[in-house]
Amino acid sequence: MKTNSAISKTPENANISVSLAHSRYGTPQPQVEIRYPRGTHYRVVRAALYALAAKLETATPVGDNWVVEVDAFGDEMGRVYLELVKADAAETKRGLELLRKVVG
Repeated sequence: MKTNSAISKTPENANISVSLAHSRYGTPQPQVEIRYPRGTHYRVVRAALYALAAKLETATPVGDNWVVEVDAFGDEMGRVYLELVKADAAETKRGLELLRKVVG
């Protein structure tokens, strides 16, 4: 089975950043934002987001129960974030560490 190389590896022409966002309720949400150059097809962006989400799911330790979510913002950007269960400092730290590890 052939895979699209732009999807199966970290996007080279994308700007990728790991940060701590907050939900509308104020709970922490560790996130990875991916921003592609203008003109990038939305399917490339969505495929990269879902590929990253899959990597995060498989890298999540058994003891962590957060939910990996995908949020696409139009054609050139989106984010993958963790919906934390406890949303305490320790879980937030573990989530950010996982994101940084997976993104590289």
